[in-house]
Amino acid sequence: MPGVRRYVMFIVLALVVAGCDSGAKTAPEIAGYVGTYLQAHPDVTRTAKKGAQSATVVIKGQDQDVSADLGGGLRGRLIQTGGAAYMQMLGEEVAPGKTWDKITKEHEPYNLMGIGMVTDEAMALVNSHRVYALLAARGQVSSPALDGGLDHYTVTIDVRAALDGLDLGSFLEAYDPQPLVQDTEDEYAMVRAGDKAAQARLRDKLLKEFGAQATYELWLDGQGRPVRQRLTAKTPMEITYSHWGDTTVAAPPADQIRVLAK
Repeated sequence: MPGVRRYVMFIVLALVVAGCDSGAKTAPEIAGYVGTYLQAHPDVTRTAKKGAQSATVVIKGQDQDVSADLGGGLRGRLIQTGGAAYMQMLGEEVAPGKTWDKITKEHEPYNLMGIGMVTDEAMALVNSHRVYALLAARGQVSSPALDGGLDHYTVTIDVRAALDGLDLGSFLEAYDPQPLVQDTEDEYAMVRAGDKAAQARLRDKLLKEFGAQATYELWLDGQGRPVRQRLTAKTPMEITYSHWGDTTVAAPPADQIRVLAK
């Protein structure tokens, strides 16, 4: 009886979130739910949106299909499957009638350039759940509710208090693991080394970015699978999840591929 099982599961989760034990720390459980679930169930389609930027990442075992629209006309897609990578800058031809480049190990520098152009920002967007978790773990949980057949959890975050309590070095690993500018990398090194002024500058920067208050929301389906999560802050960020365990990654059509000469 799926309906009964679903109801029982929801009641159990509701009791946990409501804190049947007055000493229970429920915010970290909710905040870390997506990360823990992804570790056990990596094959999924993730779509993230932040302002004008968006990214979709499909994982199937060791294969992946990454597409990103980073704004300003910078749009690309990278498929890695069958030991090869296929790079596409959307809206451009690489040769007459061809829109994809097949990149093999013989062309490693190009491969790395393509990965760097498309996947770094795309993966940062879809991995924003790590940032959500670090902030939401220090928030206040509301009672769960049913929303369109989904279990809906809400955490209210005092951003300043959350930032004051964070290990900023760990936060940077989730927030900006590969800074593009050397000055930023140098500043982060000072933060990790314990420089108080650098840490204060980072907290001020993050407070301006997220705002004084934020809200983290998580929606789960009847099987306990994440369907959607959202951080409502100065710039709202949202990630949706679909095709849990039912993803596919395929190479582009052969007639659309330019194979780079050795």
